[in-house]
Amino acid sequence: MKNILHHLTKYLIFFFLIIAISFFLPRLIPGSPLYALTGEGSGYADEVPAAVLENFKEYYSPDKPMHEQFIQYLKNLAKLDLGTSFTYKTPVLDRIIAATKWTLRLSIPAMVSGTLIALVLGVWMGMMAKDRGKLLVPPVLAVQAVPAFILAALAQMLFAYQLGWFPATGAITPGMMPGDPGYTADLLKHMVLPYAVLTISEIPTMTIFVYNSTIKVKKEPYVAFANYLGVSKIKLYTQFIVKNILPDIVGRINIQLIMCVMGSLLVESVFSYPGVGALLRHATNYRDYPLMQGILLTSCIYGIIINLVFELFINRFIKSK
Repeated sequence: MKNILHHLTKYLIFFFLIIAISFFLPRLIPGSPLYALTGEGSGYADEVPAAVLENFKEYYSPDKPMHEQFIQYLKNLAKLDLGTSFTYKTPVLDRIIAATKWTLRLSIPAMVSGTLIALVLGVWMGMMAKDRGKLLVPPVLAVQAVPAFILAALAQMLFAYQLGWFPATGAITPGMMPGDPGYTADLLKHMVLPYAVLTISEIPTMTIFVYNSTIKVKKEPYVAFANYLGVSKIKLYTQFIVKNILPDIVGRINIQLIMCVMGSLLVESVFSYPGVGALLRHATNYRDYPLMQGILLTSCIYGIIINLVFELFINRFIKSK
């Protein structure tokens, strides 16, 4: 019970710090976000309706003392009110929820497939005779060193622009509606490149982790005894290796869940995929401070929730086995 309270207290502190950062960060920007949109030379003065600017003033209360602004901000968050987007003229939370559906649709399958490929590759490398698997470690690390957005740009140039095999941007052909013939095929075709890039970027880190875990388990006496008894390779891998490294892998899934979604933001930006990444790029390009602040806050809260769930439930369940 004390351990649970310790974890809850720790994450409540993290949660409060994130809220404080999301509150103060826009206010630390030189000048006023409002002036950046409507001031001389901003180029946006005619694009922001008066009603949106009034909503901004009402939400942020720039004329009030800082502590009163912070109290008002906490009250708004308690009502799940993240403000109104300058460019979309709709509640920030609505835009983030709509974009999150696309991000999860892309990132979760990529994480699952990347983890499965890494599991097979890591175990295979670890079980190679005379440590020949070490020869494959540098190439895997080389792939890991390439940022996801660079992989995305290379894939876009080669497979979309040069070869024309897949669409370069977007998630659906303009004008295509749900229920139209070929809608699902078109959706999947647009998803191929970002999904492939995300999957590839997920493989190296987990592969090295599985490889090291396999090397450790391979040294256990029961593995040597199974080899002595002539157990088939398939049974050796599944019953003696994978079964014993699985708890370590599950314990690392929380990191994969966070990193995959964060990596998805960069990949989506390259492919203009309508997820949170493309939304963040749009918010940055148009200085949509409420939207940027909302994305920062919700992304950090997502990371906290994933870690909290794993620390309190998943990891404790694994240790009890």
